Amino acid sequence: MKIYDLARMLAMALPVLVAACSGGTSVPPADEVSHAPAPPNTVFSPAPSAGWAGASVTFNSTQAAVISASSEFRAVDASCATVICGITATGTQSSPFQLHNVHWAHSAGLTGTGTVVAIVDDGFRLTHREFDGKTINQTGTLPIEGHGTFVASLAAANKDGLGMHGVAPGADLHLTSFQPTGSGFSIANVTAGTLDAAGLDAVVQNNSWGFNVSAQNLKTFLAANPGASVAQGMDAMVGYGSGNWQNYINALDSFQNNGVVVWALSNDNSMTSGDVMAALPHFETRLAESWIAAANGYFEVNGSGDITRAVRLSAACGLAAQFCIAGDGIATGAWDTSDTSYASGFGTSFVAPQVAGAVALLAEAFPDMTPSEWAQRLLASADNSWFDAEGVPVAGTMDYGNGVIHAYSTEWGHGVMDIKAALSPIGSVSVLSGASVTSAERHSLAQSTLVAPSSFGDSLNLALAPQQMAVFDALNRAFPVSAVSAVATPPAAMLPHLPGQASLDQSGEGLNLLHTGNLAGAVGGFSGNGGRASVLSMAGESLLIASTTPVGSVAELTTFGFTAEHGAVENGNLAGGGITLSLPAGNGTVRIGATFASEQGALMGLDGGTAFDFGTGSTIGAVNLGLEQQVAPGLSLFSRFEYGAARRQGNAGGLVTDLSGLTFSGMEIGASFSDTIRDGDRLTLSVSQPLRIETGTLEMNRPVARLADGRIVNEASSADLNSSGRQLDLGLTYQASLPNSASFSFGLKHAVSAGHVAGQSGSGVMLGYRQGF
Repeated sequence: MKIYDLARMLAMALPVLVAACSGGTSVPPADEVSHAPAPPNTVFSPAPSAGWAGASVTFNSTQAAVISASSEFRAVDASCATVICGITATGTQSSPFQLHNVHWAHSAGLTGTGTVVAIVDDGFRLTHREFDGKTINQTGTLPIEGHGTFVASLAAANKDGLGMHGVAPGADLHLTSFQPTGSGFSIANVTAGTLDAAGLDAVVQNNSWGFNVSAQNLKTFLAANPGASVAQGMDAMVGYGSGNWQNYINALDSFQNNGVVVWALSNDNSMTSGDVMAALPHFETRLAESWIAAANGYFEVNGSGDITRAVRLSAACGLAAQFCIAGDGIATGAWDTSDTSYASGFGTSFVAPQVAGAVALLAEAFPDMTPSEWAQRLLASADNSWFDAEGVPVAGTMDYGNGVIHAYSTEWGHGVMDIKAALSPIGSVSVLSGASVTSAERHSLAQSTLVAPSSFGDSLNLALAPQQMAVFDALNRAFPVSAVSAVATPPAAMLPHLPGQASLDQSGEGLNLLHTGNLAGAVGGFSGNGGRASVLSMAGESLLIASTTPVGSVAELTTFGFTAEHGAVENGNLAGGGITLSLPAGNGTVRIGATFASEQGALMGLDGGTAFDFGTGSTIGAVNLGLEQQVAPGLSLFSRFEYGAARRQGNAGGLVTDLSGLTFSGMEIGASFSDTIRDGDRLTLSVSQPLRIETGTLEMNRPVARLADGRIVNEASSADLNSSGRQLDLGLTYQASLPNSASFSFGLKHAVSAGHVAGQSGSGVMLGYRQGF
């Protein structure tokens, strides 16, 4: 019985035809996701392409292009015609590293540094220049062989400008031979090597060897012998003793505590069920935790790199389909003839080490994730967008949770490995609030944006800019972003208020009922632009009822109540009331007032969804002082100042623990001229400060990272809310009556420190015309 399959190899540096071992079957964790057009009955959750939660490993497109064009990168390529893989080309043959997006991972600075890649194979030339400087541990004797040298170079050959390089050129190696004496398979040595590698915390073990025995044979045996163990079944299939197989299976299970097992399928393309080794987790389900089987194919691509043709060269994934991934195994690697020799060939033996190298890159990028999660990311992000066009039937889908569903086929497994996609956010990205990724509340991006009205200026940006936080993709990878990325501030209003809008008559007794879209202007009771300097500027469409009564012989007291839609928050509202005492002062009036309101659905217009929940609303109180003075015929001066405070209602949730000490202010001063151009007209000049948050303290408990066991690392922080600027609006309005009950109005405004942000400015102009009937 053969212990390995043969793959055709042609030496490149030295023209020597050599035989290479490959084959075997492997089972990875049951995870699946798709990021491309879906085959029938398949659901895909593409990662966000932009926005504050689109952050991931930082790729550099310019650097990726340079890498992919380098001679060392391209040295891995091999021609199907040259290695005689039996396929007649009809288009452009793919390049292995290009197809698998190795260049994108390297553009992010990932090389596998700090990781150990374990390899079990026939033997290795340790002195080959592709391994210079690496830390290499070994178990038992290592014969010098070409196949293992080739496999190890594809996984981790140096990136030094010489020859070729591996997928994870910065990784170190642990090497074991399955034939340490050169005379046959030693299951004891393989078991010992697996345990030794586990002791070194190797992140992956590559197995480009196996037995050319169909997994269906083992399935049939176990069905016919219901009391038999998998170890007994393996002994019945290939020999070497059931006790030895049990020890080896236990060693593989132990290895998965810290690493992923990658297994090359048989190269017998007539084997539709996969082989016994690659499909082992199908039978021994505890091995399915962190296992990936590798299939080999010939692929053609278009100018965009999309797969336009796929021909399977190896055994089908078969019983390993749920944890199987495919790749381009037509490649060139280091050979054992000399320290500078290379060879080309094809087989699953040369797909598997590319997968192993990809695991090392994921382990470097995401050290806080488990081997099972590394494997799931590779499976769930594999490219199966070409299944439908190539007529590949979908056998089923894997549900990885949180909306990540990925289709697989019995022929190609989950599709072709895409390292860039595995390093990027998979599925929907969320903000998590809680203690662990399994129990935390997930908040979608729509629920995770701090919508701050212009009254807050850039205070939230300044408060959150120094703070990092983590967002999580659907497979619970934590991606660091700046907390300030969650803040969305609408642009400051640049259009002036035109005169002539409805206002409350505070000059006489009686009951007033008014429907208005400018509640602050209606209650203000003076001649200026009004409204935006008051807390009531937050109101939208409003219903106002008021009563004015005399106090003594000269003063008047106005009381009012209102209910209003919130002008900035959907489904929010304001309700409250107030009092204004009007006193004569020379040729004018002094008004002293107070406003009380209950705001529902936000805190001073600040809405944070569920991720940044500020409570159910706020209680607002404000005092104001206004003055209007006639200083000469046709000339009056006016001013109004307001100061208040707001207190949060209800308990804050999500990431916000408190927002306290919130105060605000607004003011306006100006002059009004009448009969300036024609009788009855009015020209008003003003300087005003729109509603501005003056003080406040924001306290948060935000996620900043996760641990390998899934616990979320939360960090408490407190920041004061202080805007960098104070908006001042320079305003001019003009209104004149026209014949036939018509009127004309004009408004101009220029804002300094617009939106209470230092250095910003803006201007606006409005024209109005009214016709009475």
